[in-house]
Amino acid sequence: MTISENLMTTMTMIGKAIEKGAVEDTRSYLQNCETITTNGLPGVRADKINTNLSKMVVSDDVEIKMFSRSSWKGVLVVDNGNKMLFSVCTKNTLDRVTKNKTRRSPHYAQTMVNTINKDEVAEVKQMTIADFDPTFAVTFSEEDFEKDFFSIMEDAVCEYDGYRFWVVSYEVEKFVMKSLSAILMDKDFDRVQEISILEALKPNFGELTAVEPKQEKKKDVRSLLSVKAGITASKSTEPEKRTEILPKSVEESKEA
Repeated sequence: MTISENLMTTMTMIGKAIEKGAVEDTRSYLQNCETITTNGLPGVRADKINTNLSKMVVSDDVEIKMFSRSSWKGVLVVDNGNKMLFSVCTKNTLDRVTKNKTRRSPHYAQTMVNTINKDEVAEVKQMTIADFDPTFAVTFSEEDFEKDFFSIMEDAVCEYDGYRFWVVSYEVEKFVMKSLSAILMDKDFDRVQEISILEALKPNFGELTAVEPKQEKKKDVRSLLSVKAGITASKSTEPEKRTEILPKSVEESKEA
């Protein structure tokens, strides 16, 4: 899939919201929480990121869709201009979701890839135990996924015909963003395309250190004047013998 400049702008703004929430906002929380434990930190970090998404990414074409899973609330970024849906999670969470084959109900990301991305096919497919024994295959039906999609989006899947679902995965360690990518997956969670957003957030030091090209100096008016011959430099500095300065045109006419 070709990534347009407009789509890359949306991805970059999502990346900035994640970086601010996972680094700056989380560090500020820890400095001011005044508790001896920080068990709620993962939830706080997610809340900070979701809040930043609502403040930094929303525009005329981009909206935030909130949904619930029991007591947990999730957020999707809906880019109607580019027909894209985005979800945010840590790299560890994404790895855990893709490996869990024993769910009693579908994970929301699983529902999205099995509805919105059902026609996507990764070039490289990972072999699973279900390929050898069909009894280990996911037991959710197409109807199950469509019902779950409606519970998330409050709309039928057909209303999002032509859309694609991306997971924006990030990894942060000691307040340093280690990875940040937008990933398009097929229904088996195999990767169709991956875009590094972290690269887009890095400052362009080449532009910051660029030297402005020197402009050609304009001719100084003094270059059009000449010092009258016959007066030495030492005498020309004496108050009573001021240097007589004449335009070159006049000087040349007098010498002719």
